[in-house]
Amino acid sequence: MLTYARLQQGAPAPKFERVDLDALPDRAIEEPAPLRAEVRVVRGECQGADGEGAWVEAEPRYLHRALQNLVGNAMRHAETEVRLSYQLGQQRCRIDVEDDGPGIPEGVWDRIFTPFTRLDDSRTRASGGHGLGLSIVRRIIYWHAGRATVGRSAALGGACFSLNWPRQQAPL
Repeated sequence: MLTYARLQQGAPAPKFERVDLDALPDRAIEEPAPLRAEVRVVRGECQGADGEGAWVEAEPRYLHRALQNLVGNAMRHAETEVRLSYQLGQQRCRIDVEDDGPGIPEGVWDRIFTPFTRLDDSRTRASGGHGLGLSIVRRIIYWHAGRATVGRSAALGGACFSLNWPRQQAPL
């Protein structure tokens, strides 16, 4: 809740730097591994690295936090697999986090990033979750001049969360 409150006070002064997209998913895969041993987090197909590597301009700490939130949510809802992948173009980047869980009903896709939204009524403060993780993700990617979206995973059948933003940030 403190993170959300800090982020609501306005945009921090982001320190954009080159972030290695090949390293970012690896770190996000290693960290949540102990959450649910029966769910494996794998790296999906990553496309678009050029001769200079798979880099994007981003605020590394906040981008990592957004990805960490998405992977943690996916692990809670997956049955056996969570997959991270990216697509890197000349102008834009997209990271996808997919799972093989029940997915998210299309009727709530437009409000899933709204603060305090919880789709599972059994989740209370006592059992964990305040419904802020996805709104934090949306705020972080907004600061990167991007968008966070949700859809259905074509490959795994569950949810697919996508972060899409410019590969290079406009000067401040």
